[in-house]
Amino acid sequence: MRYVLFATAGHTDHGKTTLVKKLTGIDTDRLPEEKKRGLTVDIGFAFLDFPQDNLRLELIDVPGHERYIRNAVAGLCCVSGVLLVVDASEGVMPQTRELLRIAKSFGIRRGVVALTKVDICDKSLLELSLREVEDLLKENTLSLPIVKVSAVTGEGLGELKEELRKQANEAFEDRSKKPLRIVVDSAFIVKGWGTVVRGNCTQGKVKKGERVVIEPIGKTTRVRNIQNHGRFVSQIWSESRVALNLPDLDPKEVRRGFWVLKEGTYTKTNRLLGQSQEGVPVGKRLHLFFGMKLVEGIFSKVGEDVFLLKLKEEVVAYRGDRALVLKSSGEVVGSFEVLHPAPKRLSKKFIRENLHLLKDRYEEYLLRELLGEGLSQDLFLKLTAEHLKPENLKEAVKVGSRFFHREYLQRIRNSVEEFIRGELKKGRVGVPKAEVLRRFQLREEILDHLLRNSKEFVAIDDLITDLRKSDIESLPAFKRLKELLRDGIRDEKELLSLGVSEDVIRLAVRRRIVHRLEGPLVASDEFIKKTVEKLRRLGNGFSLREAKEALGLTRKYLIPLLEYLDYLGFTRREGNLRVWKRHGEMDQRM
Repeated sequence: MRYVLFATAGHTDHGKTTLVKKLTGIDTDRLPEEKKRGLTVDIGFAFLDFPQDNLRLELIDVPGHERYIRNAVAGLCCVSGVLLVVDASEGVMPQTRELLRIAKSFGIRRGVVALTKVDICDKSLLELSLREVEDLLKENTLSLPIVKVSAVTGEGLGELKEELRKQANEAFEDRSKKPLRIVVDSAFIVKGWGTVVRGNCTQGKVKKGERVVIEPIGKTTRVRNIQNHGRFVSQIWSESRVALNLPDLDPKEVRRGFWVLKEGTYTKTNRLLGQSQEGVPVGKRLHLFFGMKLVEGIFSKVGEDVFLLKLKEEVVAYRGDRALVLKSSGEVVGSFEVLHPAPKRLSKKFIRENLHLLKDRYEEYLLRELLGEGLSQDLFLKLTAEHLKPENLKEAVKVGSRFFHREYLQRIRNSVEEFIRGELKKGRVGVPKAEVLRRFQLREEILDHLLRNSKEFVAIDDLITDLRKSDIESLPAFKRLKELLRDGIRDEKELLSLGVSEDVIRLAVRRRIVHRLEGPLVASDEFIKKTVEKLRRLGNGFSLREAKEALGLTRKYLIPLLEYLDYLGFTRREGNLRVWKRHGEMDQRM
């Protein structure tokens, strides 16, 4: 089953709840106050199934009265589309405009407009209302189908359902592979089951038995059971209505606006970088909705439309999330789109210099911001709810599991090599790795990467020394290598398993103390020289069988060894024999 979340919105008493009940058979007015007063006070929930598309349209009925605007915002914050309801006899009202503005602020571009109560509206008034709706949509650069309906006579209901089906299919986006995020609207006790938390799953999925985290309180608990509209299910998917049975949780700890998440897939933050087109007031305390959570915050301007936001409380946010900005009175000021949920460098100079990257090339912005820390897949997932694509990292070098900016690595390489060079000139045999790491505040994998690619320096026994000049044969690591190679040829992997480092082997090969044969085999220089002496005793040439008998080696070692002697210029192949080259023909590769 696929799920899509829509909200029903409109001015009070324009017939939203009646229309939803007629479409779905569900009365979304559940509170006694709502029953008594005949208006929607808080958000309600229903659903409409389209079996032919394997699709369930989840409907959140939001209040239309201006006094309950915050509850309306809570309903609109996490949907993909809107069913905008307009009474044909009254036309577009102030709350109609406000609710559509809020929906647009949350990035909602899909939906249907239902012109209701057409059965009691004369033709001229109906046409006037239709033109008002068309003008309203045009003002907001929205293109939504308009359907004339009557919940009493049933006129237009079939057409409305069909338009909802089309819009829901177009709005559907598979977010099941994203990290789990459920926006909580209520928590309560069910006798015999314990705590139940209800909300809207905006992305990801969760299975029965999995562990989840309740934020911002950081409480971890296990999911005992899951329901979707009263039906037990084994798992729930993105954009569905969900009730989670979390018996280890105290419902008094949970409030509307909390999040249900999975460990290690998100970041909590109270400082964000974002974009607002409306020009929100700076330096003043404002209210913001992140999901259903209402928090206070202050804006500080960074660029023309980019702001640094400091919140009074922590929120869970990803890049691309939208928040609605309100005054304390409830008046909507504008919206805020998150560009960076957890900035580490708060210098306005740095942010301004890299604004183009922040907006359009976020991965590179992070590389420049993180520098020596590096960008990991885990961090990128926590910031964006997306997996990092290496092809977007044009300026990056992967070191271990992290990506670093190429310029940073080059700059730190120059500084490190200059420092080591200076220390060796003072007569030191080498510089301890720990000293370099401490001095430059480096991650160890970065220093190892720099040394692996250095043509000048190498680390032996945690001591960085000159690759070409220093007296290395007295170092314990080289004595160990020579001892292991004393009896002949060894597999390099075997040497590594015996505690000899790659750097030691690389430096030994560089100094011609050790020779690397074909494949992963290595042999000491002393062994190569003794081998040449033994084979010369066989005369001007020798066969493979004669070499095998003289050296006592298996084919695994013998063939690479003889080919290496060819490479060095001692011998050449002539038929089934190898013959010695005259002195003038030999390459001086020893």
